[in-house]
Amino acid sequence: MGITISNRGGSKSNTPNASTRCKSRRGKLLDRTQLRQLIQQSPEQLASSVADKGYRNEIDLYSTKFEGSDLLEMALTHRLTREINEVMGFCKGNLLTQVEVYANRFSYFNTKVVLRAVENNVSAEDLAKDILPEENEWNVNWLEIVKSSENLSEVAAALKNKPWGRAISSLGAEATLANYEDSLDKHYYKESISSLKGQNIANVLLKRFLQTEIDHNNIMKFFEGKRQGLSSEVIETLFLPDGKMINSKTLKSLSTMDEDGIIEVLRKNKNFEITEFEKVVQESKQIKSLDPIMMFLNKRTFHVLEKMSYLSPVSALPVVHYLALMRQEVRDLRMIVRGLSVGLDKDLIDKHIGA
Repeated sequence: MGITISNRGGSKSNTPNASTRCKSRRGKLLDRTQLRQLIQQSPEQLASSVADKGYRNEIDLYSTKFEGSDLLEMALTHRLTREINEVMGFCKGNLLTQVEVYANRFSYFNTKVVLRAVENNVSAEDLAKDILPEENEWNVNWLEIVKSSENLSEVAAALKNKPWGRAISSLGAEATLANYEDSLDKHYYKESISSLKGQNIANVLLKRFLQTEIDHNNIMKFFEGKRQGLSSEVIETLFLPDGKMINSKTLKSLSTMDEDGIIEVLRKNKNFEITEFEKVVQESKQIKSLDPIMMFLNKRTFHVLEKMSYLSPVSALPVVHYLALMRQEVRDLRMIVRGLSVGLDKDLIDKHIGA
């Protein structure tokens, strides 16, 4: 997935127009009832049903080369890429700069995809059949990097002039894939937060949203590490700095705590739904799965972003909110496609869709 930036120049922001257009697009997204209707479809019916939900052009594009769940996966990914680029295309001036803070994460994600492919000797041809189809014009440069790179260092060198390339350019020859991915995550949030200067309401809220994502990442990494039996030293390396609920001082000691300890840390934050979270943690223990915690945090992320969008209705927030919801719709549809194709229980699929 690639992002093409235009209209930057010295042009004025067109915030009212862009906010209105994204609110209109948001109204066309699938709601939970429509997603549940798709879950009741047979795998054979799904392509036609998804096409009728606004994905026909993308399905037609890939129908001569792919079929079944592969066809739908490619079409969904292509639609998300196209939608992001269209939205970025009609944002101008400072608004574009603000929205780009969110949209840049897709380029960081693609960098990880390319790194994983090179590390695991996946050819550009195989990658094009699976994750980055060459029919999508925005994937061409990424596939070329895979073709020309023999190792992780060469990927970093090929991307040295990009922000996501600078994140990994200084890593040594001994660096592992995990080191590269950790560096990308830390660089994305550090650069994004540092770019949101001043007391402009959109900048303040966007920064707070990114800090919420960091907090949620750290909470999830804590539980993953503890449940896997990782040492405190290893868990500490998984955390991202610059969160809001868990400050830097607490973060340093967090890895030494048990699960009751992190709950007490979160209890001190009046805006965190601690009673519900305690129930979620208990459910997670009972079923021996982190899914309840992950779903709680995902829903909370969207709730925070939705609230910010309503607090600042004529700003970058409604635009970012729409892009996040579009991304979630594609994730939900992919979950439905994958689940039905392998015969997953429909109630289980239903439980995992929705923000």
